[in-house]
Amino acid sequence: MKPVRSILAILAIGGLLAACHGYDPKTESKRDMLADSGFKVVSLKTPGQAASFKKLPPHKLVRKTYNGKPVWVYADPTMCGCLYMGSQDNYNAYIKEASKQMMTTAMRANFADDPYSPTGMDNAVDSDWDWGEWGNPGYYGLNY
Repeated sequence: MKPVRSILAILAIGGLLAACHGYDPKTESKRDMLADSGFKVVSLKTPGQAASFKKLPPHKLVRKTYNGKPVWVYADPTMCGCLYMGSQDNYNAYIKEASKQMMTTAMRANFADDPYSPTGMDNAVDSDWDWGEWGNPGYYGLNY
């Protein structure tokens, strides 16, 4: 019976640590996109690095300048205790990917059965429109 109790205790402690760790799927997704965009993971090695790391806002991209060029940094104190560092090109790639994800999410919402979906509104709009008042859409410059 003791091995079972030990295993249960270890699992309970692991669950508590995971809950306290603050796992956030959005943060993990952002970190994955940063890495995929070419951001480098930088471990903190000196007390000076740790001190400046603590001054950064957690889980936010921040623009810094080094020798007149932008350097983007992302402090991750909860998951890896590290800094993601990237160039302007890395940042642009990240923004492009983040925009794609936002558009994908928005498109999924449009196809869902919700009252604000343009697809759901099509039938209501078509049923009360009288083309006789307007004529051929080609008159207005549309290809019809």
